[in-house]
Amino acid sequence: MSDFSIMSFNLRYPALDGHPVSKRLPIAADLIIEAHPHIIGTQEGELDQLETLISLLPDEYIWLGEGHSGGNSGEFTAVIYDSSRFDVDKVDISWLSKQPETVASESWGVSHARTLNVVDLRDLVTSRSLRLLNTHLDHKSEEARLESGKIMALHIAEANGPAVVTGDFNVATGSPVYDYFCTELGLTDTGAVVPSQDIGTFHRYKGPKVGDGRIDWILTTSDLRTLSTRINTFCTDGEYPSDHFPIEAVLDYVD
Repeated sequence: MSDFSIMSFNLRYPALDGHPVSKRLPIAADLIIEAHPHIIGTQEGELDQLETLISLLPDEYIWLGEGHSGGNSGEFTAVIYDSSRFDVDKVDISWLSKQPETVASESWGVSHARTLNVVDLRDLVTSRSLRLLNTHLDHKSEEARLESGKIMALHIAEANGPAVVTGDFNVATGSPVYDYFCTELGLTDTGAVVPSQDIGTFHRYKGPKVGDGRIDWILTTSDLRTLSTRINTFCTDGEYPSDHFPIEAVLDYVD
């Protein structure tokens, strides 16, 4: 079978919010093991958090990324992939700013530096190329979100084959940056073309709420089709692995 599964998962950084990472990580690992996505675009994870998470997952999972402050410092837009299904040909980590190659650079009034993780993968089943863009857009500056979208558009245009965008976009569908991606660039919002639950993705550890907006998206170019989607509400004894629900999509190539 040529279909494959993608997840976008804001892991929630190690905040002092009464939901410690030590308690959340085993739940996150159980969620990932149950869902078994082939590719995961994560947001907010810090180095120790990511290394611990990987240690709890099956051996085929590998992660890559760089902190927003450079090297191993700060939050990552780390990508985790199943090495039994995909291999990595190239990784490009840049900053969503006027100087994308400058480590920890900031522009447009962002709250802190924001990274874009672009990974070129090779599907070991189909030999097809796939480009993944994973990011976490700024929660404060609309200008920054739109300018970040323009930077991402260049990477999408340069893809040698299909592309998938995963991320926490910090605004709901119907926002200016959403319209930019889905109207101007013509990307497909997997959660709109194949809807699942009518619940939000940012739940603040309170659980599902009908009618809340989706601020986490999986977007695709037109050479991929969406077979199914899910907002994953997995929890253990009422405890959630993050203040965001991860989202999932099963995709296939358009011949």
